[in-house]
Amino acid sequence: MAQAESEKSYEVSAEKFFKAVSEYENYPKFVDGMKNVKAERNADATITAHYDLSMMSKDMSYTLKIKENPAQGEVNWTLVKSDFFKVNNGSWKITSTGPNSCKVRYALEVEFSFSVPSLILKGIVKGSLPTMMNSFFERARSL
Repeated sequence: MAQAESEKSYEVSAEKFFKAVSEYENYPKFVDGMKNVKAERNADATITAHYDLSMMSKDMSYTLKIKENPAQGEVNWTLVKSDFFKVNNGSWKITSTGPNSCKVRYALEVEFSFSVPSLILKGIVKGSLPTMMNSFFERARSL
């Protein structure tokens, strides 16, 4: 299993960054490898989101249960089902540091259902975080 966490400050409001994170259906427009997302808001205030993704030269689908707390700038998720992931849990924490700035923390824990050497898995997860977070920043700036 690989775990990674990254924290960075951005020159965009916390509200815009949260909006970029929580508009799941728009991910294919700016998240590398994301093909399609269908999100359903549930009666219990959670979101069930189904993702179609191309990663490591493989097409994969997975479903997450997401809980948002806009007042706290938090988004947390857990894996519901997947043919490729055994584990996919994580969180966003977006904290305002001014009217047009925020601090963003992203944490992720993943494990694939097929064998990936731990060193390679950790490299993939940690190596992709800065690029992925910057994609959300660019999206937030465009909102």
